[in-house]
Amino acid sequence: MKKIIFFFLCFAACLWSKNSLAQNSTETTAKLQVSVLTCAAGEDIYTVWGHTAVRVIDSINHTDFVFNFGTFDFNEPNFLAKFIKGDLLYFVSVNNYSEFLNEYQFEKRNVYEQVLKLSTAEKIKWYTALQVNMMGNNRFYLYNFISDNCTTRVKDGLFKNSNFQASSLPVKSYRTEVVTAPYQQGLPWIGLGIDLLLGAYSDQKPNDNQAGFLPFLLHQQIASTGRLVVKENVLTYASEKPISSNSPLYILFALLLFYACCSKWNSLITQRIAKVIDVLLLISFTVGGSLMLYMSLISKHTACYQNYNLMWMHPLYIIALVFYFIPSKAIGQIGLLFLASIAGLIITSYWLPQHFSIEVWALMGIAILLNYRLIEKGRINSLFK
Repeated sequence: MKKIIFFFLCFAACLWSKNSLAQNSTETTAKLQVSVLTCAAGEDIYTVWGHTAVRVIDSINHTDFVFNFGTFDFNEPNFLAKFIKGDLLYFVSVNNYSEFLNEYQFEKRNVYEQVLKLSTAEKIKWYTALQVNMMGNNRFYLYNFISDNCTTRVKDGLFKNSNFQASSLPVKSYRTEVVTAPYQQGLPWIGLGIDLLLGAYSDQKPNDNQAGFLPFLLHQQIASTGRLVVKENVLTYASEKPISSNSPLYILFALLLFYACCSKWNSLITQRIAKVIDVLLLISFTVGGSLMLYMSLISKHTACYQNYNLMWMHPLYIIALVFYFIPSKAIGQIGLLFLASIAGLIITSYWLPQHFSIEVWALMGIAILLNYRLIEKGRINSLFK
């Protein structure tokens, strides 16, 4: 009889202990608040797309942390070379919310907070995952500006640790979103440079789960769910007005027209100007083509793979640059070969998986004129042989 009474007492004690622990756990975790922070663009080139971070408030332990996956070190040895190759390690860092805001207030960049409606279990799961991310080498990852960046890390964390279902967004391609941001921030030449470096891989249309790969795309995707956001707080540090800037297109067309006029105007000064432009273009296409080739074939930036711009801008222009100063008809044959490559690109462009903007077409027009001049130079050289 005593054993039976003892058994029931132990059983009751276990039930009480379990209920007590569950109640304490619920009370503790119910005090967690998880938010996604979306930050406006800044003046530096690497900030023109904005920024995404995660805020976690634990009112039981009186902490207010921001987890930031977009941290990198400018003092990293060979920083530029590693960034270009795609070997640069980014890492997650954590700051107090007040410290995080101080930086954006100083830079006059607005911050948009979306407080998420997550279950207690989802909050615990994500907060635990964020803490695990801070341990040792877990902090580091190879940055990819389309598939693995500060925003995709937050997006993927939301997918893995909640029942979040991504909604569709009107995103035509990765290229469109990546290139548009610099233009909107008054950096059109940066936008054009990025457009040239991006390959056919970036012209893919992301699916719903991939579409929120940039800060304000993810912000829009979260907002469009309707039931995921409890409230939104906006911290305004500057008035966000549209930035107007002149498109490179006008300058490129003006250069093409000026170049054509100098080529046809048979005077000493215009012919000298045309020759100077020839040399500058040969150098520019050699350098630009070398970088393009490296990014397309060697770097780990998948967005730059399969770049068909290499058919008209390539490092082989260095050969033409050498023969330009040699009185030989070979320069004409080189120009004819390069011109044939451009013609092939133009003819097949409709079927290629890569989009070419009107600015890129204008550059191709300049390349066509350059190679035409190389052909003419080879013809003139052959007359004096």
